[in-house]
Order: sequence, then structure tokens, then C-alpha cells
Amino acid sequence: MNNSKDARHCTILNTRINVTNMDSAINYLTTELDSLRGKYICVANVHTTVMAYRDSEYRHIQNSAAMVLPDGKPLSYVSRRRGFGEAERVTGPDLMPRIFNISVENGYRHYFLGGTEETLEKLCERLKESWPQLENVGMFSPPFRPATPSEKEEIIERINAAKPDFIWVALGAPKQEQWMYEHQGKFDGLMIGVGAAFDFLSGTTRRAPRIMQELYLEWLFRIFKDPVRLIPRYFDTNFTYVRQAGKETRRFKKENKHKKIAMIGHKRIPSREGGVEIVVDEIATRLVERGYRVDAYNRSGYHVSGKEFDEKRSRFYNGIRLITIPTFRDSKLNAIVYSGLATVRALFGGYGIIHYHAEGPSVMLRVPRFFGIRVIATIHGLDWQRAKWGGFASKVLRFGEKTAARKANEVIVLSQNVKDYFKSTYGREVRFIPNGITKPELHPADIIKQKHGLKKDDYILFLARLVPEKGAHYLIEAFNQIKQASPGKKLVITGGNSDAVGYWGKICAYAAANDDIIMTGFVQGRELSELFSNAYFFVAPSDIEGMAISLLEAMSYGNCCLVSDIPENTEVVEQAAVSFRKGDIADLKEKMEWLLKNPDVVAGYRRGSSDFICGKYNWEDVTDETVRVYGSGV
Repeated sequence: MNNSKDARHCTILNTRINVTNMDSAINYLTTELDSLRGKYICVANVHTTVMAYRDSEYRHIQNSAAMVLPDGKPLSYVSRRRGFGEAERVTGPDLMPRIFNISVENGYRHYFLGGTEETLEKLCERLKESWPQLENVGMFSPPFRPATPSEKEEIIERINAAKPDFIWVALGAPKQEQWMYEHQGKFDGLMIGVGAAFDFLSGTTRRAPRIMQELYLEWLFRIFKDPVRLIPRYFDTNFTYVRQAGKETRRFKKENKHKKIAMIGHKRIPSREGGVEIVVDEIATRLVERGYRVDAYNRSGYHVSGKEFDEKRSRFYNGIRLITIPTFRDSKLNAIVYSGLATVRALFGGYGIIHYHAEGPSVMLRVPRFFGIRVIATIHGLDWQRAKWGGFASKVLRFGEKTAARKANEVIVLSQNVKDYFKSTYGREVRFIPNGITKPELHPADIIKQKHGLKKDDYILFLARLVPEKGAHYLIEAFNQIKQASPGKKLVITGGNSDAVGYWGKICAYAAANDDIIMTGFVQGRELSELFSNAYFFVAPSDIEGMAISLLEAMSYGNCCLVSDIPENTEVVEQAAVSFRKGDIADLKEKMEWLLKNPDVVAGYRRGSSDFICGKYNWEDVTDETVRVYGSGV
């Protein structure tokens, strides 16, 4: 059984080939080396995969490896055809130099088993020339015949005496895999079968030019060098591989079409621009871990709080394929244009499910429904109620909501209150699946002390997008009225402006008038963790919410929380937090004064906060429920 923690694999001709690339493989080998000691790794190509397909014993040896790396380019190609878009070739001759490059700083020791005496001599010279500080602790060319019992014991003793971290085995297939299987658990180093890598690195055998490797023609180069031996082999194994892998791939796509998902509606992932982005990121990542193929349709453009907060993105992130859709910069047109273009693109993606997020993008979901594609809509909140939208935009959002209620195969909502709303407004039964949270690591006040002069229990924290419905103005006004009860305490307002420029300016003006109010702007990473870890208490004064990720996060850090009494908040906190009447500044002021004057009360709420919220909501349960929704129509 392949027991690698890098557990994603693509089964090709009954052999489990790991889905990885060179950087990921090296990171795994180096970070998990201690747990891999005594185990072995196979480096597979078409020839070994067809051999394993025909020989159940050899297949068992391959599948018992800690990893089976795709040395042959056709293996990574088939993996990509089956939806594992990040799969790349990881060859033995390329892997060895990459490990050598990091060996000196990590103190890795290497033993080389296999090849002829001449090959090992030239390999030793090459190692001294290219990696002069590399710890080459031994080389051995075994006899080209079955070893006697005493010879087997001698090689075990010789290798163990050298104490290598990596044991490179170049005996050729299937001999090297059989040897590693027989010797697992007998060494303290990791065995890696690398085939002809010794010959290539030593220069005794020329490797195919890179262009031929990229064009899947390495086999042709080898045929020119050894036609008598290789023409019959390649005609046999290559033909079998193409025929059988093609059949498997067609069957795989048919059987797993329902597990290919498109996510439409978020701005971008990875990003903390809003709750939608966090939800899509968390669920999509876990869907990939469960064997789903997920494409996330990102919007073009910059982070709403400024391009300096944009994260570097490649084609794949956590196994999720990222597809960027161009759209207008105008926020009023952005979501609808993006949703339309993403939907058209998704129609040709072969998806079993298209999952829309938020009311605006749901306007387009009737299009894939017309073509018979299963459609899920997650309504993160009643967006048309938000103050930043004008009359026309609100009508479009309500139309999106209505479209989701009438046309989506399934509708997911984040609160019982919104579930009741859909039932009373549209007569539609919807699925209530709340957001999740993961228990975090607490951090001392280092960055926030340097940047803002903040210390533990020194401040009250607000975190949200700075838009009217989040209620920052209520909090600032209440804070300005309670200076007597909060000597030395500061109010920290954290968040970006999210297109509400006028409101942003208003909040900045309020803050400028009080030296005890600190505007941090948008923050993320370690700085955000420090803000949560060291707050005296957290305030969520919202008028409108879907299900506030920031509230879940605040409680997961063990904070005492003070929230407005809207159902979307009180459903979450139950009796584990303090509440005030929505929009009532006098009540908010009174509750803040009470918490400021009673640290023992704050401490009491803190003690149960994290365990309560992390026990009630977690992303694994959220993903399990989402999978059930996906499968309910299959």
C-alpha cells in the first residue's frame, strides 16, 4: 500500500502513481525523511507499469512503496488527462542532482548500489567535481548473479555501517524494486530505485536531448542506440500501455464526471478578500483531498484593498486548478460579467457540477441547467440588503437569489434564519451548511507591538470589510463615549474598504479624531494572528451577515466576543458570547463598559470560547455535508 502522506495518486494499469512534481517530491522527501527511513520509493515508467499490470507480484511490490514517482512522461500525461493537472514528471536522473544540491546544508549521507565498477568510478569523479562536499559514504557494484545468503548479509552490514540517509539503487527493473522490497526495514536510510541514473550522471550513457524528452520521444532516442533489444520491448509495452491506459481514462472520465467541480462566484483564491473566498478555498482544498477535481474560476484584477496584498498564484493551488476570467474594473459590472464569462467557459469543461457562490453570480446558473448540468448555489447572505448597492444592483441581486431558489438543483445557506427566509419567500427547502473553523496557533504580540505599539489585552478588536452594514461606525461612536471606563485601552479597526469609498473616508475621519483608535488597514498572515491572539475582546456590530468568518476566527483564538443580536450572529455564539441590540449605540456602550470593568467576566467567556466554536463548526464536517449535497442527485 502506498502510505505516503502525499497520498494523492492516479491509478494507471492498477499501479498507484503519485500525483506530484519535482519541487513537491523533494519537499516531501526532505520534510518526511525520518518517517521514510527503512522504506523505499519506486521511479516508474511505461515499461515497469506494464510489467506490473501483467505480474501481480511485481504490482504488489510497486504498490507497497512509500511513493511511486512518475519517471515516464506518458504517466504524468495520463494523470493530467484524468484531471490531476499539477502532475509532472519526476525522473531519477533529475531527482538525484536536486537532492545533492541540498545535501550539504542538511548533512545528508549517500550510498550508491548498482552499476558496473567502471560506472561507479566515473560517477564518483563526477560527484567530486560537481558536489565536492557531498558525503558519499559508499559505493558497491553487486555481482550480476543471484547473491548468496552470506553476500546478502555482507551488503546489509556494509550499508548500515556507512549510515546513509539516502540509498540510491540502480539495479534495473524489476530487480531493483524486488531488492528494495526484500530489504525494507533493514536499513536506517531511504531506498530510491533510479534505474539508469548512474549511467547518465557518470556520462557512460548519453541521455536523450531535452526536446525529445518533452515531445515524448525519449523511447525513440533509446531505440536508435539499442535497436535489437528495445524495438521488440517498446512495440510490446508501449502498444499495451496506450491501449489499456486509453480504455482506463475513458472509463475513469465517465465514472467520475460527477466528481469534476467548477467553483464560480468568488473573487480570487488564495485570498482573504472576503468570507466567500475563504469558504471556497477551504472546501475546494478538502474536495481535492477526497479525490474530486476542482477548477476555481478566479476574477482578474487586484485585491480589493490594493494590489500589494495580492498573493502569487500559479496554475494550481493545493491541487485546485485556477482559471482566471477577465472582467471590468467597475465593481457594479464586475461580478455579472465575470459570472457570464465563467459560465460560458464552464459549459465546455466537462463538469458534473457547477457550484455558484453568492447571489450575484447565481444570475447565470439557469444556463448550465438548460444544458443538463447539475447546479449548486451557496447563498452566503442576502446581498441585496447591503447598503453599498444601488437600486439597479439590488434588483439584479434579488434576481440572482430568485434564480437560485427556482432553478438550482440544490441551494445551500449558512444560517437557519436564511433557511427560514427561503422557505417563507419562495417555498423552497434549502440545505443549511454553516461555515467551519480550524483551531489556530496563538502568537505573542511581536509584529503588532512594533507596528502599532499594541500589547496583550491592550485593545478591543474589530475585523471586517469597512462597509456600512458591518457597523464599525456604531463601535467607534460607542468607544468615544466610554473613555472613562477604558483607561489605556485602544480600539483597533482592521479591514479594507471593499469599494465603499465614502464610508471608508468617514471611518478614517472618525479615527483621526481619537488617538486611541488605530486603523491597520487590511492585514493577513502572522500579523492577523497576533491581533486575534492578544485582543481584550472582539466586537462584531453587524447589521447584516451571512455567517461571519471573522467571528468564528475570533472565538477560535479564545476571545471574549460582543456581537449584535442579529440571528446570524446569535445562532453562532449561543450563550458563549455577549450580545447587544442591533444598531443600538447606547446598549453597545453599556455592554462594552461592563466588559471593560469586569475582566473576570471576560476571562470566563475566554475559557470556553475556543473549544465551543471549534467543536460546533469545522471544515471537515462542512465538506462532508457539501459532498452529500453533490451526490444527492447522482
